[in-house]
Amino acid sequence: MRIVIDLQGAQCDSRFRGIGRYSLSLALAMARNAGKHDVWLALNSAFPQSILELRQTFKGLIDPANIRIFNNSGHTAEVEPTNAWRVRTSERMREHFLEQLKPDVIHIPTLFEGYGDDAVTSVGSYASGHNTAVTIHDLIPLMDQANYLPNPAIRDFYFRKIESLKRAGLLLAISESSRLEAIEHLAWSPEKIINTSEGADAHFKQIELSEERKSQLRSQYGIARKMVMYAPGGFDSRKNFDGLMQAYALLSPHIRAEYQLVLVSRLSKSPHDDSRAKMTACRILAGLAEDELVLTDFVPEDDLVALYNMADLFVFPSKHEGFGLPPLEAMACGTPTLGANASSLPEVIGWHDALFDPHSPSDIAEKMSRVLLDTAFRGKLKAHGIEQAKKF
Repeated sequence: MRIVIDLQGAQCDSRFRGIGRYSLSLALAMARNAGKHDVWLALNSAFPQSILELRQTFKGLIDPANIRIFNNSGHTAEVEPTNAWRVRTSERMREHFLEQLKPDVIHIPTLFEGYGDDAVTSVGSYASGHNTAVTIHDLIPLMDQANYLPNPAIRDFYFRKIESLKRAGLLLAISESSRLEAIEHLAWSPEKIINTSEGADAHFKQIELSEERKSQLRSQYGIARKMVMYAPGGFDSRKNFDGLMQAYALLSPHIRAEYQLVLVSRLSKSPHDDSRAKMTACRILAGLAEDELVLTDFVPEDDLVALYNMADLFVFPSKHEGFGLPPLEAMACGTPTLGANASSLPEVIGWHDALFDPHSPSDIAEKMSRVLLDTAFRGKLKAHGIEQAKKF
């Protein structure tokens, strides 16, 4: 069987987020386990540097001749209305390109791309989508349109992708929660959507770090004390960073003097979305001192694994997730992990005692205090997480 993977998720802006890590990790796993199947990659010429990096990443796993590049009709980011004709043209060009590869199956790990960059994704613009499987991560914008689809351009972009999604032959949900949301909100046939779940890449594991390495990381990222860590993967409101800061402010002065709250995520510097300014405002509103919050900005993968291993506690207070990869990564690294009792996170974390109400800062603070003060509970949480991560 010839399987063509559209790997733009590992090229465009999503490469800095969990979706990009998922797309790349899954493609690598498919290449390693291809057996008699023939795995091909389709890449977008609009991201030339990533093409070189991905060729190197898949060296020895995929025949270089099986890594194919398609061209766009110039810039296609849909945030710019004048690009509309180029988007429609490029969608047809891409689908025609994929058909020429004579695939038995096309897999699109992330469809909702191309609003702010030159990624191009579609199903059914040129060819039938009967042999296309699309991974669906979540339907959060559809379920919360007031917050996520605030203007006509974003709304039109999103609903065009929804219509495209409906032309696929198969949906692959990353959690049972996402699967049930698709059945309910897309009126999708249950037999045509499968819960594939997700998994942390193998390099997310417990490692021994030298004091020199720990010191280097602390210096590089401005970490002066022990760590309570959160890797939100973005700074939109559902990530609940404001609730976490309010919870942190409720901790005892003794705990706050011993630990810093460390947010590990790429910061947007756009004048319309200045993440650092947004986080600073939340910190001040919560009553936290400047040295109680650390914003790392983008962290390379090796450093991320090391920071998970250094953290005394990982907290994931997001109110809605399609899956929630960071808590799984943290658990695989042996980090005591707490998370919200919402959407998919109970599936991922798998223990009632490790969950809290994300809408209640006092509940979050109570769970955090218990972990940081109760050595026995912290040990149980760590042991549970290591075993739980093995299930994915």
